[in-house]
Amino acid sequence: MKIAVRTGTCAAATILLLSACASGQAEPTAAGTETDSGTSAYPVTVASCGVDYTYDAPPERVLLGAPGVIATLDALGVADSAIGYTNGSYAFDGLDRFSGLTSNTDDYAPSREFLIGASPDLFLSNDQGQLGGQGSASSDDLTAAGGNLYVLGEYCQNTPAPKTIDAVYTDVDNLGTIYGVPDKAAEVVTSLRDRVTAARAKNTDSAPLSAAVVQSFDGKLYALSGSYYSAVVDALGMTNEFADIDGNFAEITPEAALSAAPDVVLVQYAGSEADAAAAVTDISALLANSPAVRNSRVYPQNEADFQAAGVRIVDAIENTADNVFGK
Repeated sequence: MKIAVRTGTCAAATILLLSACASGQAEPTAAGTETDSGTSAYPVTVASCGVDYTYDAPPERVLLGAPGVIATLDALGVADSAIGYTNGSYAFDGLDRFSGLTSNTDDYAPSREFLIGASPDLFLSNDQGQLGGQGSASSDDLTAAGGNLYVLGEYCQNTPAPKTIDAVYTDVDNLGTIYGVPDKAAEVVTSLRDRVTAARAKNTDSAPLSAAVVQSFDGKLYALSGSYYSAVVDALGMTNEFADIDGNFAEITPEAALSAAPDVVLVQYAGSEADAAAAVTDISALLANSPAVRNSRVYPQNEADFQAAGVRIVDAIENTADNVFGK
């Protein structure tokens, strides 16, 4: 099992993850050269992490911050613009359908040599820390190579990431602007909203449920709160017991988790279905006296969805709804 890191300060802190298979994807689709209304919309300027980036045409050489990011581009009909990805341990079955993904690395934070060699015109990252420049490529290296940066989910350095599903809708809209397909982006957002509404409707519990999103790594227990972790919980009408922790995640003691007494425990895992089952078993043993364990309400969450960001977060919402509330 490979452990990856996703923080808002640098790519060298610690959070835990997984490989996944995105379901229901269409064949790769090509980027257009005009807006979807048939008129020229360029240049356009889109901000990311406080920096304005100008696009004179749709991106044609896009490097992805994780393999699963391709799902969002595919939904917009522009998957053929992607040339490769970082964070390659999250590759999934069926990824070879996207034949243009040839510049790939397992590194979470790409090296300067890799980035320059790939020569992307856009790095579609899941964390600004992927270009932290601490023994790896920096945002200055990307600029020097002629590329722009867009960070999904506003997962920026030194700034708390948004904790609602609206961050996904914003990303899709912004990518629609970048690629000149705003009408298609609006269609995708409408579909995503409908899916989230349907998932939320599965929560028929009469009293609000509390949830804890946790992960065990190297003998330590972590509570996950920021960004998509809380967004998924919130979208399903639950509350995150650790919503107030400082940062996107923090080490906690088992006693703290037991004291919080969440109704539901969501366990992040990295790997296969067997790894998911093992993660649930381990956490259930650690928190044996909690209400969630006593009521058999401990469920796995696929960290690869969270690494992929974008439309895969709605996949995570649907999967969590199915697990917690039933299909």
